Amino acid sequence: MAEFISDYFGKDFDAVGVFDAVMDSDSHYFINVTRLKDTTTPEFLESYSKINSYFHEIALLLSFANEKNTQDRFYKEALKKFSFSEINGINLGFSESRYGAAFGEVLKKATISDAFDIIKAGTTRPEIFHLVGLFEENVGPDRLSDMVATIIVEDIRTYTRRINSELGITPENFPDDRFTDGIVQNPYKKCELLLLPKEILHELPIAKCWDDIDRVVIENAAIRQEINDMVGLEWKKYTSHQKKSYLKNTIFMNPEKCARVLQSYQNSHAEECDWEADLDYVAQHIFKQLKDMGFSFLQHSVTPPHICSRDAIFHIIETFKDWVENNRGWSEIQEISSGKREKIVQRLIHLGAKEYIAVNGLDISFEPDSGRGPVDIKISAGADKSICEVKLSSNPQYLHGYQAQVQEYGKAECTENLFYVFVNTGNPQRLRTIMSAHEENQKTGRKCPELIVIDATIKESASRS
Repeated sequence: MAEFISDYFGKDFDAVGVFDAVMDSDSHYFINVTRLKDTTTPEFLESYSKINSYFHEIALLLSFANEKNTQDRFYKEALKKFSFSEINGINLGFSESRYGAAFGEVLKKATISDAFDIIKAGTTRPEIFHLVGLFEENVGPDRLSDMVATIIVEDIRTYTRRINSELGITPENFPDDRFTDGIVQNPYKKCELLLLPKEILHELPIAKCWDDIDRVVIENAAIRQEINDMVGLEWKKYTSHQKKSYLKNTIFMNPEKCARVLQSYQNSHAEECDWEADLDYVAQHIFKQLKDMGFSFLQHSVTPPHICSRDAIFHIIETFKDWVENNRGWSEIQEISSGKREKIVQRLIHLGAKEYIAVNGLDISFEPDSGRGPVDIKISAGADKSICEVKLSSNPQYLHGYQAQVQEYGKAECTENLFYVFVNTGNPQRLRTIMSAHEENQKTGRKCPELIVIDATIKESASRS
């Protein structure tokens, strides 16, 4: 189970504007260079200038180089200076393991090679390295974040020391933890546990490669205008590789166009982070609050050594239903933006189920590929399998999910243990429709999933009612 820094130390990070990272994995956010321009955090006031100074040195070296060859001392020095490793202590990015991938040698050489071409074409401004993800394959905001973190790591450490001191995260208060120069070691990753202010972070795109390139283009007026003038609607037909190649050859290799793009970028300001962008992170935070209230799915096996998968799903869903209806879980659900609500509800059930499953000798899969698309939850013990589909009443496919979708998943998984969870967030007509459909199925003896309705509608306070 994910453990947040605030849980580990028992501190309120939100109150001081500190990003509350998950200690044993990466959260899907990154350090946004543009956000650094507008920061008010004392330790980072000079960070943007440091970044530009660093990249200016590389650009200057490449401008002096005569050829793309390590025999050229300027090119060799630029290549050497363009070295960035992931700062594991900040717990950001897309790494599936506890340790992320570094900015490797192949990518490093390719980036410097392309930067050489652009600089020789007439552009030496350091901001071209801020936008390297627009023309370089396999470079996205997570890798750019690693680059930035490497350059300003001392600013990050200084900030961490101050916050640790202010919150009392010290060797005296935490004698069982290892500290070095005021910074505690992450017990999960065995590296520094570094802190960041929320104001300099931004959400990563859902795509794990830089296919978010379209969003960046849309947000940059100069690039958008150039594309509209040159290719217009044809842009949408290009692959990510073709788009990057186009931007490099048509815009970045043209000094005039490149200057317009860089000026537009320099004048831009990033919006504040959407803290609901990382659905896993949001779900984990809500689940943390749930556990803080003393509410848990965790329960020892009632029939050693196993309970059947059907009973397990029923227990998990009924426990979640109790939290929603009787422990103000509906309030947590209603506060989530509507477009992300269903996925987070599904994730909450999964997080709770993991704890329960762990002590009952079962296996759980979250959105496994059954051959006909992903079912939300599958619990199994060998041939004993049960599946569960979860939909909110706001989903226009709610009835199809009940009447057809979950049955198809059941066929694919070779099981008749089917559950359908209908979470009503405020659609009385849809509730009546699905209840009527279920009653009709029961009357006629038609095979159908077990229907569990969860009332997540807004409730009046006891005093008002």
